[in-house]
Amino acid sequence: MQSVKVGITLNTRDMIVDPSCDTLTSNEPAEPGWNRAKLLSLSDSIRARLRSGIDLGMDSEKLSSFFDAALKDEERNYPTLDFETIEYARLDKLLAELLQFADRIKASNLMPEVLLRFRINISRAKSLQRYWRRRFREQLFMIDQHRCAILVEGGRLKDVSFNTSLDYDLGKWQTKRLTGPVSEVEANLQFEPGHWWLNITCAERDGIVNSSLEIPTKGCYGFTALPLLTGLEEMTSPNQVKYIREGRVSDMHTPLISQVGRKIRIIRGYRLKSILAPEAGLRYDGLYTIRQYGFKLDSNINKYRLELTLERATDQRPFEDVRKVPRPSQLDDWALYEKLEGDKIKLLEGESSYLEWKLKRQEEKLDREEWQRARLFKASFAGGGVDRGKQLDRRATHRP
Repeated sequence: MQSVKVGITLNTRDMIVDPSCDTLTSNEPAEPGWNRAKLLSLSDSIRARLRSGIDLGMDSEKLSSFFDAALKDEERNYPTLDFETIEYARLDKLLAELLQFADRIKASNLMPEVLLRFRINISRAKSLQRYWRRRFREQLFMIDQHRCAILVEGGRLKDVSFNTSLDYDLGKWQTKRLTGPVSEVEANLQFEPGHWWLNITCAERDGIVNSSLEIPTKGCYGFTALPLLTGLEEMTSPNQVKYIREGRVSDMHTPLISQVGRKIRIIRGYRLKSILAPEAGLRYDGLYTIRQYGFKLDSNINKYRLELTLERATDQRPFEDVRKVPRPSQLDDWALYEKLEGDKIKLLEGESSYLEWKLKRQEEKLDREEWQRARLFKASFAGGGVDRGKQLDRRATHRP
């Protein structure tokens, strides 16, 4: 495992200054105010780096500063770092993953190679974890249950409900949207590339799509959006992809014929076989121009095959930033969501349906992992080139 480099000098004034500044805490000696958004950003950044096994970089300075401030805060008669801040910023997860990472390094006999600052931070993480366990007790051990309640009542699952009578493949969730029509300008302000949802119904609730089915629709903002939740996607150039889908004529997204040459919103789901797909949930990836549309009947399997060429617009958030979503805190919500869905199926449909659901999820995961391995194996022989594949002999072909 790669060792962690954290040998950077810290200026504590960068972390504890005026509360109006972009910092983790304020400089009030009596009651420092904790910046929840910055703490969450720090927690996400470090956890992502730990999972990737890469250098902590400048985050090591911020981590040291946080531990300095948090441990001093614990020495107060009434500490100011409250449970809600720990819960929101996933600071309990940060400590747990730091300690797990240290255990893996120790088991690999790499601990002597780890720099002193990181070893000091690990010791501080242990101390802070002990402080919090003594101070919050059962509340800390039940923190994920509380997060799950927040997820349903006012979080990512707000205004969506589980319905066992629904039988489409993408889920059993439904919503009643109350969002009124707004202008295209307002819509673009609301949905920036990187916007993330737990499922397609949550995206429907927010108005970016007008259905929980995998079809192109115009959301309540009048802008065409295409969810790529299943099927296959290949990169043909840095900004261009080819999407492939098999099925019935009704699965061929024929309304997109009139959209060739126009920009549409692309939403990718975790089930999509693509190196661009998110690790979990659904992610809005930005505006793409439809460059080519075509489909034909494959008589060998008696299915239609759609090929869609899409080109990403350049005047938007770079995709290298977008693909970092979902962040670790969002993956925390994903884990809670999957557990919640499984519990609902077990409660409402019985143990047999739950085991069937669980087996299907596992099979899908293994299928995606097998595809990823095959894709990496193929790429290792490609020499950096793009495999454009054989051109499709289309029955219906449209170009701008």
